[in-house]
Amino acid sequence: MDFQVVVLAGGFSKSLVPLVSKDVPKALLPVANRPVLSYVLEHFEENNLKDFIVVVEGESAALLVGGWISNAYVDRLHVEVAAVPEDVGTAGALRAIDHHLTAKDILVVSGDLISDIPPGAVAAAHRRHDAAVTAMLCSTPISGPSESGSSGGKDKAKKPARHNIIGLDPTKQFLLHVAAGAEVEKDIRVQKSILRAVGQMEIRADLMDAHMYAFKRTVLQEVLNKKETFLSLRRDVLPYLVRSQLRSELSQNGAVAEENREF
Repeated sequence: MDFQVVVLAGGFSKSLVPLVSKDVPKALLPVANRPVLSYVLEHFEENNLKDFIVVVEGESAALLVGGWISNAYVDRLHVEVAAVPEDVGTAGALRAIDHHLTAKDILVVSGDLISDIPPGAVAAAHRRHDAAVTAMLCSTPISGPSESGSSGGKDKAKKPARHNIIGLDPTKQFLLHVAAGAEVEKDIRVQKSILRAVGQMEIRADLMDAHMYAFKRTVLQEVLNKKETFLSLRRDVLPYLVRSQLRSELSQNGAVAEENREF
């Protein structure tokens, strides 16, 4: 299908210390006695996708991940391991390997995603709609009751859970609005042009980004080159593309100013 598969495998994640160490980067953390990265690679292999660019933060982590892949998947997969600087973020990692991206479309997946959704389904949806970006969403996990209650029967003050705010069209096929993190606490502003185009929008707070995307390569590279401050695909690139999705049509109709009006 002329897709390149990019796996963002992280590095020595500071947030996972002491689980990670100088000998065990994030991608090689065991899950059910297997490195977590193996689930992604073998899931794609089962769907007949066997060429990968695995992006690892830091040279030493990249050497460990590359050595493991060479031993585990010799003669099975074609994997290019690319080392990028640490703490560049997911968008920064793709920006750093820009010269490796040559296919018409790019499948980007987190190295710790364990899923039963065929990546080919994401790719097919992306091609069917000729989309700039296609994102896989899933239901937000339901957390159990807190076990850290204080003594004396007094409950500790609980911080309100932060959710993603997702806007979908009536067919649930098109992303109309995405807000994550601190943006959730702000008023929701939606472009009138988008509402006019679809008629209705369903607001959901029970969905989360599953960290599998399909991008049109030219669009992705243009955004990464123009928006050098963008560090995260989820927080920066995806919301930007959702906000901009009608820009080309509006430009052709001479109504660019209308696109910036919000509801």
